[in-house]
Amino acid sequence: MNNFRYFQNSKRDISKLYRILGVKDKKELFGKIIGDIPLIKESRLQTLTEEMDEGALYSFFLNIDSIIPAKNKTAVFAGGGIYNHFVPAVIDSLISRSEFYTPYTPYQPEVSQGTLFALFEFQSMTAEILGMDVVNASMYDGAESLAEAVLMAMRLSGANRDVLDHSGGLILISEGINPNYVSVIKTFIGDTGVKIDTVKLDGKTGQTDAADLKSKIESGGRVLAAVVQQPNYFGVIEDLEELEPIIHYNSHSDFSASHFSDQDNRNNRNSEPFFVVSSTEPYAFGVINPPGFYNADIFAGEGNSFGNYMNFGGPLLGLFAAKKEYVRQMPGRIVGKTKDDKNRDAYAFILSTREQHIRRGAATSNICTNSSLNAVRAAIYLSLCSKSGFKEIASLNLKLAHILRDKLLSGGIFEPSYLGDFFNEFSMKIKKNKNNITAVKFIEEMAKKGILAGIAISESGILISATENSSLSNIEKYVENAKEVLYA
Repeated sequence: MNNFRYFQNSKRDISKLYRILGVKDKKELFGKIIGDIPLIKESRLQTLTEEMDEGALYSFFLNIDSIIPAKNKTAVFAGGGIYNHFVPAVIDSLISRSEFYTPYTPYQPEVSQGTLFALFEFQSMTAEILGMDVVNASMYDGAESLAEAVLMAMRLSGANRDVLDHSGGLILISEGINPNYVSVIKTFIGDTGVKIDTVKLDGKTGQTDAADLKSKIESGGRVLAAVVQQPNYFGVIEDLEELEPIIHYNSHSDFSASHFSDQDNRNNRNSEPFFVVSSTEPYAFGVINPPGFYNADIFAGEGNSFGNYMNFGGPLLGLFAAKKEYVRQMPGRIVGKTKDDKNRDAYAFILSTREQHIRRGAATSNICTNSSLNAVRAAIYLSLCSKSGFKEIASLNLKLAHILRDKLLSGGIFEPSYLGDFFNEFSMKIKKNKNNITAVKFIEEMAKKGILAGIAISESGILISATENSSLSNIEKYVENAKEVLYA
């Protein structure tokens, strides 16, 4: 994709270009550029239409065998936190400008107004998508972001290290959280004296078990935070409307940032848990209500779906958001909008300094920079999407995933792991087959056929995803090859 350059032009723009160049049509134009070299035969382009969008146009040329051999084409149906979304070519062009092309935090606002403006827009658009009050200028990735969210909840709970060491504070984590994220959380809080307990999933729906959550909160332990992923790791959409009142069994209304400096208020405050929501696929909030709608205190997730490639697992883009009353305990950087001495709009970092985060004893965060390059990519991408486009892409992801799941079930080779509603990812179990093929073996055999079929989550369980890049032809290819692998 990196070598594909596409900038859409109207007929009026093209006619103007021809006049400026002094040519009458594209045949004369290419004749002057490359001489008497035959172009692709028109018969091979007969399926092209004027209405073809960039993604369809790219796929068309990708599938011309003379350009890219068929054996090199891979259909990606693996997700688990990193998804195969389409990236418009204009993003690579804009992000390669020298003023953007660095992942380093722009500490000098007087020479970084463009980057700071882009990050401010990234914050604003992300806040609207998540329904949250405040979003920072990005984190390293979703796993680190969620670990920082847990640390923030611990600070906001008013418990210092001594209290935590003696009281054995508790973090409740749903079994539906990405296991890689849980591993990072354990690393971050391993020496704090805080313990982690797991909330079960309902065996039928795959949603976090509300009864188990309520039981653990009311068990008498000091629960600092309850963490839920939306949609969860198995692709199931959680019922946050049911979970939120269980977690917020007391009101947060007696607490504000102004109280935080008062040790007495901090220790005497009611100890209701903070509601932390994570997500590895924020595109879901184009079709379901965002975490802010359900009174989430903190959001932490992965934003790589917005204009970034899968990058073999990294670098990624961590998203972090919170209610405004908790802003002074947020990790990372926040870009604010102000006025300069000539009353012009200006942008600068606010509410934190670099020194705050490198003085380890007083630090609120372990993050020392951010993923600003990927955040700027996200800002460009979201500005290209528009609100309506964002919803359309989300809906397309939803439809394609359901089409794929229905075809796999109707083929009689899989059975669903859970029956809960899902967005663009779902888990399946391979039915018993004559070849006794496990999930790992199935993925290996499908890879030989040019299909990255999913992620093995158990001996027979597989996690499968679909995005706007999952064409109907690739879905058919998946189903046909799955039958061949399992029953050949």
